[in-house]
Amino acid sequence: MSAFSLLARNQRTGVLLNGTDHALQLARLNRLDQKPVMLDSFTELAAGDEEGLLRWLRATFLDKGQGYLPAYCGFHPPDRVLLRETINTRRMTEPNYLAALLAEQAKLTSVSDWQVAVLHPLDGELFTAATPSRPGLLLGFPLSSVRDLQQRLRKAGMRPRRLEVGSVALLGALSRYLRETAYPHATVVCEIGQTQTRIYFVARDGVHTPATLPHGLLSIHEAAMKELGVPDIAAARQQLADPTAELRAHSRRLVRMLTRHLKPAVDYFEMQTGQPIGALFCAHLPTKLAWLEEALCAAIDLEFLVPDFATWLPLAGLELAPNTPPLPRAWFQALSLVSELAPLATANEAKS
Repeated sequence: MSAFSLLARNQRTGVLLNGTDHALQLARLNRLDQKPVMLDSFTELAAGDEEGLLRWLRATFLDKGQGYLPAYCGFHPPDRVLLRETINTRRMTEPNYLAALLAEQAKLTSVSDWQVAVLHPLDGELFTAATPSRPGLLLGFPLSSVRDLQQRLRKAGMRPRRLEVGSVALLGALSRYLRETAYPHATVVCEIGQTQTRIYFVARDGVHTPATLPHGLLSIHEAAMKELGVPDIAAARQQLADPTAELRAHSRRLVRMLTRHLKPAVDYFEMQTGQPIGALFCAHLPTKLAWLEEALCAAIDLEFLVPDFATWLPLAGLELAPNTPPLPRAWFQALSLVSELAPLATANEAKS
């Protein structure tokens, strides 16, 4: 009976969940035992909409039964740290080496209850004591954020099989996509939060992590209040979600505070490394605000990177259910969280 139950569990559907500062992206994973993994029933809710989440679960998983739904989740703890640092791997056998390095470089007072790891900036593999000393991506986040999310998921009837920082999954998927499509330049990636924007450069020698920019969506809302002459952020938010042609024409003004910091960061990276940046990829903005991403690109004179799902999904071992409408580009990060449920294909294998 136990073997039968295990088999039945593997054949069950599951949940893809990606949470950012602004939105909660959800999709159903069909038959986790089949490859490629098929997805359907996509939806995007406001961050923190617990009632909307429960309604979607009830409507989407009618045959759920009494057990927990397996979930593959991405989250973005506000205190997360991702820094490119030179790692003395010979010291990784010391119990507190990585934690002390993270605290020093990120200027943290305590990391006693943090998860800390080091990833290769090119392929994302974990560093070990046998790895030659070299630059690595120092990743850390408080375990309290994991426990809080696990409790919320369990209350909603989900049991997380995988719970990871979505930034890392996104950077890995983008790096592979850029290699497979032979994109010739470096790319800047922006994660626009509420009050700040984290940026990363995906380059020939892997991911670089410049300083966080001190402006986010709140700055855009405040600029919209002035441009539109509305009394509060709620009214500005509503109009940004359904922009007029006139508002779109003034979009550069809305992102001015952000681009004042983003452009110097791009210029400095190009000067220091000699690697030109050709494109920008923007994450975390809700789908209704995706039009602002093009304003960012125009303001700093970059192409807008739009991953081709038709090319990438077969590489990632994923497919969409028949008759699924085209997905907005904002879903690339969410899908990157489940791109390793099936063996990754090469470009030639995906075409065959």
